[in-house]
Amino acid sequence: MLLGYSMLVALSVGGVVVLALSGVTVVLRPGVDLVRRVVAERVTVGEPALGELVVRNTGRFAVPELLVVDRVGDQPVEVPVGRVRAGGRRQVPYRLPTHRRGRLVIGPFLVGRRDPLGLFHRAQPHGGTDVLWVHPRVFPANQVPVGTVPDYEGRAEAVKAGTTAFAALRDYVPGDDPRRIHWRSTARVGRLVVRDSVDTMEPTATVVLDTRSSVFDPDSFEHAVEVAASVAQATLDAGRSAGVDVRVVGEPVDPADSGVTEMLDRLAAAALIPDSDPLRLVEEVDQARPGAALVVVTGADDELVTAALAERRRRFAPIVVLRVVPAAHGPVATHRRRGLAVVGGHTARDVVSAWNLLVVGGVGR
Repeated sequence: MLLGYSMLVALSVGGVVVLALSGVTVVLRPGVDLVRRVVAERVTVGEPALGELVVRNTGRFAVPELLVVDRVGDQPVEVPVGRVRAGGRRQVPYRLPTHRRGRLVIGPFLVGRRDPLGLFHRAQPHGGTDVLWVHPRVFPANQVPVGTVPDYEGRAEAVKAGTTAFAALRDYVPGDDPRRIHWRSTARVGRLVVRDSVDTMEPTATVVLDTRSSVFDPDSFEHAVEVAASVAQATLDAGRSAGVDVRVVGEPVDPADSGVTEMLDRLAAAALIPDSDPLRLVEEVDQARPGAALVVVTGADDELVTAALAERRRRFAPIVVLRVVPAAHGPVATHRRRGLAVVGGHTARDVVSAWNLLVVGGVGR
């Protein structure tokens, strides 16, 4: 302008206008609604999982091509979306990564827009979140040996099918069988009291997964989770879902708060905890129902843990310790004594194979 070059002034003004229009195209939020559909919310590691993005144009003008990025856990997944006409909709299927186990939060979407000249790019969040449960792999395993449920009158021994054992006394409730009234206690307390009993032959098995980082590295822990899943699933497949108790060291008090609805969900969400205290594992064992068959899945050899479990042979029958250790640790020693067996291996497949041989040979003999 100072030198009087009107042509350069015109070009400069035109350049500013183009720059401003390019910026406006990415600043304005596109008039679209994004909906995610997860075809299967629960899959196994490595199985295909499919998501579907439904894009609906709610504006009066066509929406140019969009680059939508969905996030599955900490992994971004790009979903290119073609032009959507005004008032139209487009469905775009895409694959969800399932290469690792876990409770994976999906979303929210990031919608990327770029101006036609490629000068500006902006990503804006859209939509909500969903959860994808990627379960650990399960290997064919023999059924957990059924534990003996303790007789609450003082014995802990196997009983014949159909029998019951005394559990507690409680106040009479209309509808209770009058034959269950405990007359001596009724006379003592001055109100009707009945005996509560439990079925002593309800098959029970407890599987405890150690999660201490002092006994696992990340790879061996994944194998340990698969071992726990395989052993527990074998009992579920035998129709004994009511008698399987899966316990995870360091698990939240109420796992249902995170959406857990089944055993494999709990194992999918299991994570290493920064703890080396063997008492954490033993405390979890002590909270289990006595009389069950106890299977402890842990890592590197820990004599303190083995000794503590051996002291609990009167509460559980039998006790099996399954160890998953890295190959660098060398072969896993096998111990076997009355009521207690310790076997292991370097991979989940190896440990499950050793478990199957142990069950066939008779656990704890």
